[in-house]
Amino acid sequence: MIVDARPQVVRHQGSLPGAVVVDPKDVRDRFKPTPSGTFPVVRDPDTEIAVVSVRSQAPAIAEEIADLGYTNVRYVDGGFPALRTAYRA
Repeated sequence: MIVDARPQVVRHQGSLPGAVVVDPKDVRDRFKPTPSGTFPVVRDPDTEIAVVSVRSQAPAIAEEIADLGYTNVRYVDGGFPALRTAYRA
């Protein structure tokens, strides 16, 4: 799963088909487990999650999601430009 956590003003660079789009300030609210202990965005907390954001925010956002109980969270080094280049290759 790809999480596009770029601020709205940066998402003009392009979209990521199939990505869950969430504003960086809303990450905790969107990903925190429900009172019953289920995970709202991803059913299985072991699902691989790749965070795309601006370079300075991506590591912190990935860590914030992991701190909520998701166990397989990474960030895309280089952000959206790196991901776009990888898909063109």
